[in-house]
Amino acid sequence: MTTDSQPFDPYRSPSLPGVPYAAAAPVGRPGWLTMLCVLCIVLGALGVINSLFGAAGIAGGKALQGWIQPKGPTTGLPAGMQEAQEKFQHEMYAVQDKYFWLIVPSTAIRFVVALLLLVAGIRALSLQERGRKLLVIACAVALTFELLSAILQSFLVMESLTITNSYIENITNSMPKDKGDSVRVASLVQTVSRAIGVFVLVVTGIVILLKIALYTFGLIYLRKPHIQALFQPTPQPHLTPVS
Repeated sequence: MTTDSQPFDPYRSPSLPGVPYAAAAPVGRPGWLTMLCVLCIVLGALGVINSLFGAAGIAGGKALQGWIQPKGPTTGLPAGMQEAQEKFQHEMYAVQDKYFWLIVPSTAIRFVVALLLLVAGIRALSLQERGRKLLVIACAVALTFELLSAILQSFLVMESLTITNSYIENITNSMPKDKGDSVRVASLVQTVSRAIGVFVLVVTGIVILLKIALYTFGLIYLRKPHIQALFQPTPQPHLTPVS
């Protein structure tokens, strides 16, 4: 005997239960989180490599340059070009010596910051809570370092561009002036070198601004409640043993 008050209809769809279905919890990492971790890993790896090459350049750059480009008549260059090249190298080394006690600690700090970004990015990519906290610290440290390093980089780039432009001008002035084409070529070379200098300066500024924007985004994004919830361990259901 059935308790259903309605007659059975084989053509009617069965009624759905009254209990609503629970929404499925989000699974995996959001795209923005993945992008942030991957970019921090890439920047960290590049920063470590850059720091190692920078330290090698500070330690033995002058000796290596002197071995590759020896001075004297054996170079085969005209006297004017040889003098301009030696002056260029001397002035570039003078800039390095001028900012030596800022370049050395900056290189060491860059290595530490880059290594921190690399490790934190890898651990945060695995959705570890300690990795998230470490990446927040890494973004804060990297942001501070980039802001301070931008000041030093601006001085180095500006002085290097000035020396390079002077070097190009000395090279073009040493070219023979007996033909009109030589004058036009010299003027064109100077114009192109200045344009390249401006381009390098603009690109350097854009890269620094992009890094600052990335680290600022990381500081804000990693502290959002729904992002922090992704790094929390999922509670396991308690199973009662069957007697």
